[in-house]
Amino acid sequence: MTALAQAMPGLALVMGFALLGIRQVPAAAILLAIQSAATAGAAIAVHQPLLALPPLLLAALVWFVPGRLIAPPPRTLPIGGMKPAMAAAAILTVLCQSQGILALPLSVLLLGVLLAATRRSAWMRVMALVGMQNGIVLAGCFTASISPLLVGACCALPLPFGVGLVLHRHYNRQRPSHPPRRWLVARGWLPYLDLAASMAVLAAAVLVPLAPLSSAFAPLLGLDAVFQSYARRNKAALAPLTRVLALLTSTFVVLAACSSQPVATWLAVLAAIGTHFLPVLNRRLDGAVLAFVGAGVLLFGLPLIAAQPTILGYFCLFAGIVAIAAAVPELAVPLAILLLRLVIQAPWPPAATALGLTIALAALAACVVELSRRRSIALLQLIQTSIAAVALCLGTPDGRFAALVLLTLLILTRAATRLTNQPTAAMSTVALAGVPPLGVFPGLVLITLALADHHAWLLLPIGAAFVPVLLAIRPFAVSLSPSPAWLPLGLALLAGYFAPDGLVHWWHLLTTGQG
Repeated sequence: MTALAQAMPGLALVMGFALLGIRQVPAAAILLAIQSAATAGAAIAVHQPLLALPPLLLAALVWFVPGRLIAPPPRTLPIGGMKPAMAAAAILTVLCQSQGILALPLSVLLLGVLLAATRRSAWMRVMALVGMQNGIVLAGCFTASISPLLVGACCALPLPFGVGLVLHRHYNRQRPSHPPRRWLVARGWLPYLDLAASMAVLAAAVLVPLAPLSSAFAPLLGLDAVFQSYARRNKAALAPLTRVLALLTSTFVVLAACSSQPVATWLAVLAAIGTHFLPVLNRRLDGAVLAFVGAGVLLFGLPLIAAQPTILGYFCLFAGIVAIAAAVPELAVPLAILLLRLVIQAPWPPAATALGLTIALAALAACVVELSRRRSIALLQLIQTSIAAVALCLGTPDGRFAALVLLTLLILTRAATRLTNQPTAAMSTVALAGVPPLGVFPGLVLITLALADHHAWLLLPIGAAFVPVLLAIRPFAVSLSPSPAWLPLGLALLAGYFAPDGLVHWWHLLTTGQG
């Protein structure tokens, strides 16, 4: 490694500290440009010229866009003051020194996370994402075999958030108070076009040849997208842009399950985050920042796992998934499918399985505590996904099989809960909670058996978690009225209790990597 390749990450780290202490946004753009130039210099010094493109491109965008499209505030101060932020940065940097060659890239990444957490200015948070991208590029310079897909992912990390800020500002300024009459007429057709597009996505997921694991989940998520469109059909007050973005979000969720490449899955997840938060970016700015920061941490870990599995890579993987799922619960299932794909491709080391179990149980406990405060279908979905993650982290074929079955039943049952105005709404919610005999209950039984065979002590926290879940269920009257929700509920019943032997055998092959 040349002296230039060693010096440039150090300069990027110094600029990260300077960004934490700067108050003027224009001056912060200058510091970010220097950090990006140092990152590009490191990439060129190690003969990875492709990795020099993302930092240079994004630094140029941050430099030119604010003055031409939006006016960021001239000054911004860290939340809690300058000294706590700098002290936290120093502690994180010292702790990172145990990571060897990844110490400086990890430090630059964490300083970007800290910058996003300590500033209220939206444009400073865009700069924080660019700083995180610089840390990812530095890590890629020293650890990963570079592919164009990874370069594109590095470019994409800050773009949805930054573009969303620009579009949101201009849409609010230029939105007409009285749309043209012909647009009002065309608006009446949007619900039907929405439903037709969702059906086209479902048809594509069924007909297009996919990898074995993708072919098991993509049609189910396509069916869920159809039920989301059907639920939106009667919402006449829904804005056209909101309807289109909701359709795009469900489409990106299907695409995330279709790809067999982890980085391609990450790109689909990032696009889903962008379309999910765009209509509500002003109201849910902190949630959007959490999701994009989680995406950056996840992207930092994926190349590390692909190059040489380390505990740092798995920690970034788990932490990124938890952050994204907390901000966008709809992405919990495709992220769990990503975990399933990774554990099938290569067995996890014991330290990674222990870390995964710890984080999954912590996420389960957090969801249960939140459920005791407010009842939410999204929280029930997160609880079931956390239990599936516990099974995945067992590192055994029967644990993976149980997780696959639970995720399958979860997608079908969640599709039924989309129709909140149907007579089956209460029954669908109970089925999602795991109350026997419908819904996800057969998958929970399989996970119980898998845990009893390998780590019986895990039955205690999972059993305790279901006490507040059952207490949150309200009594309901069983209704047999005709409803589209019976389709996914019936499919879940068939898959859980009456699955053909051929289908069960195929599921077993999938979880052993032979499907």
